[in-house]
Amino acid sequence: MSDLVGRVVGAASQGAVGAVVAANLSAVTEPVVNAMLVKRATLAEALKEVDAQRVAKYLKTTLATNFIKFPFFEVTNMLVGGVQLPPTLKGALTGTVFCTTTLPITNYRFRKSMDLPITVSNLYQAYLPTVLRDIIYGIARNKAMAFLVGLNPQRAGTNIGRFTNMFATVLAACVLSAPGNELRGYCLQPAERRQSFSDFFQPAKFVRSTSVGAVIMAISLGVGTLATPQVERLVARLKEYFAKNPIGILLVMLFALHQVLEGRRQKQMIKACGGSGNEDSA
Repeated sequence: MSDLVGRVVGAASQGAVGAVVAANLSAVTEPVVNAMLVKRATLAEALKEVDAQRVAKYLKTTLATNFIKFPFFEVTNMLVGGVQLPPTLKGALTGTVFCTTTLPITNYRFRKSMDLPITVSNLYQAYLPTVLRDIIYGIARNKAMAFLVGLNPQRAGTNIGRFTNMFATVLAACVLSAPGNELRGYCLQPAERRQSFSDFFQPAKFVRSTSVGAVIMAISLGVGTLATPQVERLVARLKEYFAKNPIGILLVMLFALHQVLEGRRQKQMIKACGGSGNEDSA
């Protein structure tokens, strides 16, 4: 049980670090990629739509959504990896669970990046192509990682080995699942600007919309995997410390409770000051 907790925390930390890296990169590139994917704009046209204010605003969305999606996928993939199933079924199960759970977040983020209206009805838009993409991604990740680790197990335990294996694995998985992403983009087109099937699916546009997103994911999770061993060691040390010093757990809980209550108190004070300020001005 204690080993499972450490592995879950390690997987979540890998996703969290990747989330921060990807959020900063995606805040600049994702509006560009989505414009190329859905609007089929050229790179120059997509870049014209990006400005510093829009990037800063969208960064809040990418950070919030990535902190849910990245750790969730890594933990789900780790847990499913422990189930006695063939690798293909494991990848399919991971992709299905991930897509079904997080598609509302994915579509919310997509519509924010495109400045499109957000309603409850469009949060599960394009479910079938998205779940197809995520199933292929899950299968490809499991098989590619197993293949790369098998080539040199000793190197896979080093920092450079962890980074290069994860980078190559995610890059391959993104490229292999890209047709599902293209189909998703086709389904997400605004009705007033919908292109025909033959106009939308063109090799040059496919490569253009796939390459940037794949590289961002590969870099982000490659960096994230470097944090996993350090976090797992930290968790092991904390567990050992708390086993010897049980009072430490109580102190941590009291500190956390104090922080929550203090945060609420500050919000109430700010709200009260704002209300009195409005009354004074009236």
